[in-house]
Amino acid sequence: MQVNIQGHGIELTEPLRDYAFKKISKLKEFYGNIQKMQVILDSRSVDDQKRRHVCEVNIWAAGKNIIRASEAAQDMYSAIDLVFEELVSQVKKHKEKHIKETRREGEKIKKEMRTYVPTIDEAKGPKLVKLKRFNISAMTKDEAKLECDKLGHGFFMFRNAESAEINVLHDDHVIEPESAEEFSEDLAISKLMKDNMSFLAFKNQATNELNVLYKRKSGNLGLIEPTL
Repeated sequence: MQVNIQGHGIELTEPLRDYAFKKISKLKEFYGNIQKMQVILDSRSVDDQKRRHVCEVNIWAAGKNIIRASEAAQDMYSAIDLVFEELVSQVKKHKEKHIKETRREGEKIKKEMRTYVPTIDEAKGPKLVKLKRFNISAMTKDEAKLECDKLGHGFFMFRNAESAEINVLHDDHVIEPESAEEFSEDLAISKLMKDNMSFLAFKNQATNELNVLYKRKSGNLGLIEPTL
């Protein structure tokens, strides 16, 4: 996790920098998806000396600036403590919101996967049912495993919070775009059927994206494509 500390109108001493770094870095314990934090320590000329020192923090996760907080105090150490307390509250709320959104998306995918499709025509072979593209949430591997277990899936597609890439989790193993074989949809179907696999995570030659092809209960096939 990257933590950038800046000082405006104040001498950024090593003890002050170290205190700010250690304090603000603790936020990672509350939300593992945090990728980058910017800390701005600003000393202003104001009449109210109790609000002279300001600590502002910006937090990014999955490439987005998700949280911003600013607090003022009589000394900079107190300002850092105040903004930390505010950020803990905001980070917890954001994590709860993120978990709810992830579960909704998971249930949506699960519902799509259960949608009735006529049984396969043996003469024509399995039919590919292309699902609409899903907005894949960012999370850590541990969070992805938890969601996968809750949904009861054999695999789970997620956006890796560290790399921001689409990954697929299977049996505690993470499949990344670099390690996935590249196929056209037709070749992916052939490999899935030939090797009698329940699903196949592959890099789609047409889009260069990580896709998941899977067998449905009807015997037909489904395809999950992420929205990047």
